[in-house]
Amino acid sequence: MISRYFVIALALVAAVVRARDHAWVETIGLGALAAGLTCLRFAETRQMPALKKLAWALFAITLVAMGIVFQRDYLR
Repeated sequence: MISRYFVIALALVAAVVRARDHAWVETIGLGALAAGLTCLRFAETRQMPALKKLAWALFAITLVAMGIVFQRDYLR
């Protein structure tokens, strides 16, 4: 249970660090990851299945950001 909160906090801290470096794609991806994990947590505790769909959309944003970073940094 603690590990989920740790991952959310770690993603938020990493997003802030990347924002300081003006790495906006990484910031958006990490922020979407933290928001998606938070939505999943609220979906479980509050019995709101609509939040699961929002979480999947946020995870899709994270996946797109990861693809952009991978393409930019490794496929030149």
